[in-house]
Amino acid sequence: MHKLLIVDDEPMIRAGLRSIIDWESLGFVWVGEAASGPEALIKHGQLSPDLILMDIRMPRMDGLQVIEEIRKIDSSCHFLVLSGHADFSYAQRAIQFGIDAYILKPVDDDELYENVVRIAGILDKRSEQAASLGHRETLRREELLQLAVSGDAASYPEIWKELEQLTGDSAKSFQLLLIEWSRTEEHTSAASIAARRRLTSVVQSNRAGWTFSSGAYTAVLLKDYVVQEGTGELLRQWVQQAAQEQRYIAVVGDAVPALVQLPSSYEAVLAAIKHSFRLSSGELHLVSGEEQAVHAEADEEQLQLRLQELAQKLYYMLDIGSQDGVRLMLQEAGELASTSRLSEQRIKTSFAQMLTIVLNKLTAVHVQLAIQDELRIVTDLYKQTNYDEMMALLEDRLSQLAFRLGNSSNVSVIKQITGFIERHYAENLKLETLAELFNYNSGYLGKMFKNFTGEHFNTYLDQVRLRHAVELLQQGLKVHQVSELVGYANVDYFHAKFKKYKGLSPSSFKGMVKSDAERQES
Repeated sequence: MHKLLIVDDEPMIRAGLRSIIDWESLGFVWVGEAASGPEALIKHGQLSPDLILMDIRMPRMDGLQVIEEIRKIDSSCHFLVLSGHADFSYAQRAIQFGIDAYILKPVDDDELYENVVRIAGILDKRSEQAASLGHRETLRREELLQLAVSGDAASYPEIWKELEQLTGDSAKSFQLLLIEWSRTEEHTSAASIAARRRLTSVVQSNRAGWTFSSGAYTAVLLKDYVVQEGTGELLRQWVQQAAQEQRYIAVVGDAVPALVQLPSSYEAVLAAIKHSFRLSSGELHLVSGEEQAVHAEADEEQLQLRLQELAQKLYYMLDIGSQDGVRLMLQEAGELASTSRLSEQRIKTSFAQMLTIVLNKLTAVHVQLAIQDELRIVTDLYKQTNYDEMMALLEDRLSQLAFRLGNSSNVSVIKQITGFIERHYAENLKLETLAELFNYNSGYLGKMFKNFTGEHFNTYLDQVRLRHAVELLQQGLKVHQVSELVGYANVDYFHAKFKKYKGLSPSSFKGMVKSDAERQES
């Protein structure tokens, strides 16, 4: 709509001019009125009207003087001059100031209507041209900004010069904001496009900068809007309002004093958002250009060893039904992923490998568990788009599993430990390990164990191992195989333990078993 200002010292005439024709149907909206020349100048400065109906004769300052002053600063405003006298000198002067028509009072409806229609046509055409030009400028600015942040404009000073013209050369600083909109079943690409449009509208209306696309991300070039640690709440609210219920990750780079410094800032912001899996949604994350864009991951061999250790501990915690232990192991795994600077895919793969090992072991000793059901957690893990959400999923599912396993029967702690030994006798078990698992002092646990079983821990473990060794030897396995299977890495040590337990060597026992079998066959 075009803006209309009415200037006349007679209140009745001003009221009549407002209603003499249907201004809205012609594309005009009445924005104000003035009763004198000085007031007209003030209202022009405040309202920037497109058309002014101007009376010639007014006290203190006549209409032509007002037009003359306005023309010094505004060449585009249209004027319809109203006069109660057919004075040629007035008309001649008015024409020199570029008025659109000189209309005598009383105003003829048709004459006013025809002139307003003509002026409306001129204004409409100007608006279309301005809109077209503005659209072309917007597209060109976006194109140049994309070139600028990518570094492709580095060798072309004319591009920087044009970009400065399109963004204004009065800015003291620039800052890049990069946003990744979440795309899920609930929030499609259409939702992301709508979010960008809402953000563009609020950024432009606040004259804070310009939005543009940067690959799969929405970028905002902030002008003289410096976001620092602890600031930027208003900007965060703008992004939140644009996102509505959609999840997003937003990263802000360092403020730079010139456009030519955008590429280095952009590299840091882009690197951060590409590794945004560990960033929380709904916040503004600041990243310094001094930070390394690419972080080296931890040594692969060392990483695998640590993951195996954590997998074993997590297996133990689940096996004894310790929900607190499960949370602790997940926390350790998360810290490992963080300090190792792992990418999103590597984090998910590492957790998936660890869980697969753990769940396969668990289902082997807990027959009530179905491996396919339990491994669904691995599939769900890969669906998570944020680290915190992934860890919450793992903690919830594994805590439930620990609860089911830990509450399968109401047994004492020592019975739980002896059951644990029965399942894990072939592993490198130590009293200290069990004390840590069950959250006991190792000395106190040793005394409890001796009082309950009548044997010291190591003696009890040897008895369990050797009992199973007897079973394996009876099945015809070789001595060195049995030694390894029951947890003795040193065969000679196994020989000594077995002889002490059975009164003869493993080889002699195996020979005796074989002879008994042959006699039974004969």
